[in-house]
Amino acid sequence: MSLVSVSDQIKKVCVVADQAGLEKGQHWAQFLNCPLNPDSLDPYYFRFNIEGDRVYVRDQDKRKLEIDFDENHLDYERKGHRGKQEIIAKALGAAKGCKKILDLSVGMGIDSVFLTQLGFQVVGVERSPVLYALLIEAFKKTQKEYLKSYQLHFANSLDFLREQKGKIEIDSIFFDPMYPHKKKSSLPKQEMVVFRDLVGHDDDAAEVLKEALKWPVRRVVVKRPIHAEELLPGVIHSFEGKVVRYDSYVVG
Repeated sequence: MSLVSVSDQIKKVCVVADQAGLEKGQHWAQFLNCPLNPDSLDPYYFRFNIEGDRVYVRDQDKRKLEIDFDENHLDYERKGHRGKQEIIAKALGAAKGCKKILDLSVGMGIDSVFLTQLGFQVVGVERSPVLYALLIEAFKKTQKEYLKSYQLHFANSLDFLREQKGKIEIDSIFFDPMYPHKKKSSLPKQEMVVFRDLVGHDDDAAEVLKEALKWPVRRVVVKRPIHAEELLPGVIHSFEGKVVRYDSYVVG
């Protein structure tokens, strides 16, 4: 994803903090390079709201996006899962001993958190500065012990792959690119709209996958809509669910 989209986001966001969240507001306003408590909210499409320990985003149409792993309104705690028999676990090689996962597009963290719940050690990359801020606050706030070790990086995934190759130990890479036709059906409608506006489209997804396939990992897995074309040729096996599938590329 080009940095142009990141700059566009920064121009459209402001931070709105109450007295209890003022120190946190100053930190994120500096990170986002945007105003804190401006006199008028009208010029800003996204409002990064801080109310004490609670952090969420609203757009100009008052649609809200909030990440809270403990409140679980986005199904972060999946009951009755099948462990290594889950399709995503099979695709990533859980039965073959793959434990350390690199998630190249964390987004709302739904897949990442589930992978951690399944026992994987996950390193995540998120390029949206606003989503990154929401995720960081959610990880700080959570009471779930299995999420305490999660490592989140703010970076363009393509840059991260090029700069970190050989520097961190990873067994498998997971990539869930965003496309214009892709539906985030797991998100409520208002949150889906805000999410898509924040993330945009992964126009360089094929290039990211090419770079991922250069890493010394055992497999790279791409999440796709069930009837979508392969992102790149070379899929060894597809693990299919009802609405999505996981295309596995074996690297070594």
